[in-house]
Amino acid sequence: MRTRFGLAEKPENVVNQLAMSDSKQASGESVRERITLSGIKDLSVPVRAMGFGALGVLVLIYFIYPAYPSFVHKTLATWTWGACNPISNFLHGRFVPVAFGVMIWMAYQKTRKTGAKPSYVGLPILLLGLFFFLISMRTIQPRLALIGAPFVVIGFTYYLFGFQIAKHIIFPSFFLWFSVPVPGLEAILTGNLQVLITKACYQTGIFFGMDLVNTGADIYIGGSSVKVAEGCSGIRSLMALTMIAAVYANYTQKPLWKKAFLFALALPLAIAGNFLRIFTILVLAQFGYADFGTGTWHDWAGLLIFFPIALSGLYLADYLLNFKEKRSKRVKRTVKKSHKGVKEKATL
Repeated sequence: MRTRFGLAEKPENVVNQLAMSDSKQASGESVRERITLSGIKDLSVPVRAMGFGALGVLVLIYFIYPAYPSFVHKTLATWTWGACNPISNFLHGRFVPVAFGVMIWMAYQKTRKTGAKPSYVGLPILLLGLFFFLISMRTIQPRLALIGAPFVVIGFTYYLFGFQIAKHIIFPSFFLWFSVPVPGLEAILTGNLQVLITKACYQTGIFFGMDLVNTGADIYIGGSSVKVAEGCSGIRSLMALTMIAAVYANYTQKPLWKKAFLFALALPLAIAGNFLRIFTILVLAQFGYADFGTGTWHDWAGLLIFFPIALSGLYLADYLLNFKEKRSKRVKRTVKKSHKGVKEKATL
């Protein structure tokens, strides 16, 4: 065979090049198939129809069906939205569905190339969640339906796609429990946190020589009064930080004990951050800026003091928990770079 330069090319080389091009084309097609592969496409038509039919029924039950006609908010979704309000200090519950949707999307991105393996093991889990919903209708207790919601999501996914896909939505599903308004929790936590923060700020101020008088939840300083109200006790910030700690621990830690440890840190970090927020108000009042401290600074101290302190504490705990692993990775990267530099010098 002649090329345009007049040189002969061996037939064997031509055959090899054609074979290589065919293999590359085949591999490219297989890659495209793997990229477009999703769990839904692996299902048979009857199973797929059954799954989407069940999904439609679940949407009808939770968002459209008036399961609680005696309430102002008759559906489960509208009741949850109304119950998570600023008065009950559960306003964070309105953010939970958004976070749930984001985490479900992240789980989909991880499992989109995983083949679906439907399993009947998911049916009992799904039926358990629906049982909670039926009981909530009979007892007019919407909280029971919210408790059963994670089992519905997990069971539905397990039944259609199998455990390898369902395991990625376990945490997002149980994250929905943060939207359950727990009766009595506010009263228990608020009173104890209010007393704890007030006493801690008073004792710390006395230690540093501040002229303070403590009466109940009020701290008097220089003719001004700083009241640690129920909202200032840290109940709202505690709820928000607990959610953040749960998400951070789940997506940054592998061992279960590390996840549990970071999640448990939410309470002491919330107390520490709220203590510093209230104590800075006392410091401002000590220097004659009581109006600014109880006004503008009080409104912005949460963003400027509480969350930076709390999030820094989470990051520091994460760093200390994984110090050895991060150090070994750093050493390995350094060794690889040194080997690469030696090889480059040797080739020169």
